[in-house]
Amino acid sequence: MARTEVRRLTPISGFPFPVRASSGTEARAEELAARTERVLAWTTDALHFVPTLRLNVADAEDWSGITDMPLYGMPRTVDGEVAVAPGDAPFFAEQLASYEPHISTATRANLREEFGEPGSLLPYYEAIHVHELMHLYHQQDWASYPDLWLVELHANMGMIGYLSEMEPDMLPAVHALTSVVYDMPAESMWFRRLPDMEQALENGLFNFAWYFFHLTLAAEELWETGGTPLFRRLYEYVRARQHAAEPGPVTRDEMWAVHPALAQMMDEWPSGVGPGGGGPVPSEGPTEPTD
Repeated sequence: MARTEVRRLTPISGFPFPVRASSGTEARAEELAARTERVLAWTTDALHFVPTLRLNVADAEDWSGITDMPLYGMPRTVDGEVAVAPGDAPFFAEQLASYEPHISTATRANLREEFGEPGSLLPYYEAIHVHELMHLYHQQDWASYPDLWLVELHANMGMIGYLSEMEPDMLPAVHALTSVVYDMPAESMWFRRLPDMEQALENGLFNFAWYFFHLTLAAEELWETGGTPLFRRLYEYVRARQHAAEPGPVTRDEMWAVHPALAQMMDEWPSGVGPGGGGPVPSEGPTEPTD
C-alpha cells in the first residue's frame, strides 16, 4: 500500500515514529502511540531488528483513506503503515453475535463479565493491535512468508509474550474471547487443516477466528514452554529458510528442529475431517531433535 497523506489526520509529536490521528482522537492516539512504543522496544529487544512504521489512528470517516482493511476497527499493518481505530467499532458487536448461537451458558457469562452488556470487544482488539505490530518485523525482515498459520502463530506468541511481561491486565480479555473456540462447532468449518488457514480467511471471519483462537492457545503454551528464546528461534528459522530455492510448506520435521513443542502442536492440531477436506498434516518426523 503506497504511503498517502490524509490531510484530515493530525500529526502527533513526541514519539520516535510518525503518528497521525483523526480530529478529536488525539488523546486516544497518544495512548495508542505510547503502547506502540513499548511494544516496539520489547519486540526489538527480543528479535534484534528495528522496524519502521507510521501509526494512523483513524475514525470511521477516515478509515478507508489509510488502510485496505474493509472492516473498520480491525487493526492492520501493511508496508509500515499501522492502522488502528480509536474506539469501538460495529463489527465488534457483529462478531460477538456470530458466536451467540453456539456458546454455552458459562461462556456467555464469561463474555458478559469481561466485555459488559451489551458487549464491546475493544479490550480484545487493543491486544490485537499488539499482534499486528509483530507483523512489522515479519514484513520488513523476512524476504518471503511461510505458511500463514506460522506467521499468525509467531505474531500471537509475540502478543502473549508482551502482554505477559508488560501489560498482564490485558490478558483476561484475550483469554475470554479465545475461550469461545471451545464452543465453536468444528464440524461445520469448511477449512480446518493448518495449511488451509488462508482459504479459511476467504471463507469468512467465523472460520478464520476458529484458526486464530486455536493458534492463540498454542501460542500461550509455546510461550510458557520456551519464552523469548523460542520466540526468537522461530523468527530466525523463517529468515533462514528463505535461502532455500523452493522452501515449500512448513513441515513437522522443520518444526521439530526448531523445538519439539512446535512439532507436537502440529500433531495435536484439531483438524479432523471436515466439509472442506481434512485430516492432520501428513508427517512422519524424527523421534529425536535434528540439531
